[in-house]
Amino acid sequence: MLLSDPQWLPQLLADLKLVMPEVILVVTMCMVLIVPFFKKGNVVLPVFVSMFGLLMALLYTQGIHLGVMDADRTGQVFTNTLAIDPFSSFFKTMLMIFAMLIIVQWTLFGREKTHALDAPDFLCLLLGATFGMCLMASANNLIMIFIATESASIPSYALAGFRKKNRMATEGSLKYVLFGSVSSAVMIYGMSMIYGVSGSLQLSHIAGSINQMGMTPLMVVGLVGMFAGFAFKLSAVPMHFWCPDVFEGAPTEVTTFLSVASKSAAVCMLARVMQNLGTIVIDEQVLIGIALGVGALGAVTATWGNLVALHQTNLKRLLAYSSISHAGYMIMGCAVLLLVDPKLILSALLFYVLVYMFMNLGAFTIAAVFERQLGTLNISDYAGLLKKSPVLAILLIVFMLSLFGMPGLGGFMGKLFLGVGLVKAGTLGTVLLGVLLLNTLFSLWYYLRPCYFMVFATPDTQKQLPVIQPLRPALWAILAVCCIMLLWTGLLPAITSDIAQDNGRMIVSSAKRQIALESEHTSTVPKRVVFTVAQ
Repeated sequence: MLLSDPQWLPQLLADLKLVMPEVILVVTMCMVLIVPFFKKGNVVLPVFVSMFGLLMALLYTQGIHLGVMDADRTGQVFTNTLAIDPFSSFFKTMLMIFAMLIIVQWTLFGREKTHALDAPDFLCLLLGATFGMCLMASANNLIMIFIATESASIPSYALAGFRKKNRMATEGSLKYVLFGSVSSAVMIYGMSMIYGVSGSLQLSHIAGSINQMGMTPLMVVGLVGMFAGFAFKLSAVPMHFWCPDVFEGAPTEVTTFLSVASKSAAVCMLARVMQNLGTIVIDEQVLIGIALGVGALGAVTATWGNLVALHQTNLKRLLAYSSISHAGYMIMGCAVLLLVDPKLILSALLFYVLVYMFMNLGAFTIAAVFERQLGTLNISDYAGLLKKSPVLAILLIVFMLSLFGMPGLGGFMGKLFLGVGLVKAGTLGTVLLGVLLLNTLFSLWYYLRPCYFMVFATPDTQKQLPVIQPLRPALWAILAVCCIMLLWTGLLPAITSDIAQDNGRMIVSSAKRQIALESEHTSTVPKRVVFTVAQ
C-alpha cells in the first residue's frame, strides 16, 4: 500500500533532513563498533571516528539552526513528535561540543584505565547518551519524551559502571539503575493517565485539554508522575540519592558528562513542557498551581543540595551536591515560565546552561588531575597546594568562585539573568529569588573550603603528597577554554546573552504560530481536546 502511494516519501525525506544530526550520531555509533573488526585493539581510530561524527553532526545542526532562524519557524518532524527550533538547536550545539571535550578528557585520563578492546564500547555508549539527550531537547510528544529519556538513561547506566572491577563504580551504577527504573515506571504510568484524560499525546493538545476540562484529579496525578521522571534526570529531591555515589565512583569523564549533559537535557525538556502549558492554558489558578509545585521542587532541591554539601570532604562528592543545587536553580527558572514572558526565562536558562557547562568541566578536570597525580580527593589534603602548583590552584579557585556566583565571572551573570526573570514573576518569583540568594550565601562556605586549604592551610609534614607532573597541552587547552569562557561571559556577557535571547525569542514566536496553525484545524482534533488560544 505504501509503495503504491508514494506521497509519504517527500515528507519522510524532509523530516529526515531536520533530524540528520541524530542520524549521523547513530551511523557514527555503528561505525565505532565496526572499527575493531578491522583494527583490533586500536584506540586512536575509534576516537577519530567519534570526533569526526560529532563534528559532522555539529555542522549539520548549525546548518539547520541557521535555516530555522532565517525562516523564523519551527520544524515539526514525524507528525509533530519532535520540534526542531532554535532552542533545541542551540542546546544540541552545546551538547556536541561538550561531548567532544569529554572524549578529549577521556583520552587524557580514562584511556589508560580502559582496556583497548573496551574503548569502542565506551565511545559508543557516550554517543548513544548524546543521541538520547538530543531527542530530549526536541521531544514534543509524551511517547517521544519517554523514548528520549530512556535512550539517554540506559547508556548512562552502563557508563557509570564501566569500571567493572571498581566496587564504588558498580555500587553507584546499581543505585542509578534502580532509581532510574522506578522513575521510568512512575513516569510512564503518569503519562498513561495524562493520555487517558486528554485523549492525546501532543503537549499542545494536553494543554488544550486542561483549558477545556480544568485540572482533574487524574490529570494532577499524571503530571506529578511525569515530573517525577524529570526529577530523576535532574537529580532533584527526592530522586537525587543516586547522584553522589555515581559521581564519586564513576570515571571522572563520565561524572563530568552526567553532571552537565544529563541535567541540561532534562532542563530543556522541562522548559518545553512548561512553555507549552504557559502559552496555551488561560486559567491563571491552574498556572499558579503548577508553577508553585515546580518552584517548590526547585527550592527544596537547591536547599538540600547546598546544606548537604556543607559537610562534604571529598571534592567529587562536593561537586555532586553542587550540581544538585544548580539543578534546583534551573528548575526554579522553569517554574516561572508559566507566569512571565517566556522569552526572558528561556534566554536566561540557555545562558545558565552554557556557563554551567564550562564551570563543571573545568572543576571536574582539575579534580581528575588531583585524583590521578596526588592519589586523593580529600579536600584537606590539598593544604599548601598554591605553592606547589599555583596555576592549577588558581584555576580551581576561579571555577569554584564561578559556581558560587562571584561578580566578574560567568556564574554570577547566569544567576543574575535568572534572578531578573524570577523577580518579574510576582510573589512566587520573589520568594524563589529569596531562596536563590539565601542558597548562594550558604554555598559560599563549601565553595571556599578547597580555596582556603590550597591558599592558607599548612600542609601536614607527616603526609607528603607527590609532586604534580607537567600536564599535557590538550589538558591545558581544556582548562584555558573553560577559564576564558567564564571570564568572557562574566565581564563581556552581551554577545552570549544576545544569542541566548534570540533563541529564546524564536522558540516563543514559533510555538505561537504552531498553536495558531493547530487551532485552524480543530475539526481534526477530538472534541474534548479542542483548546482556546490565550490572547
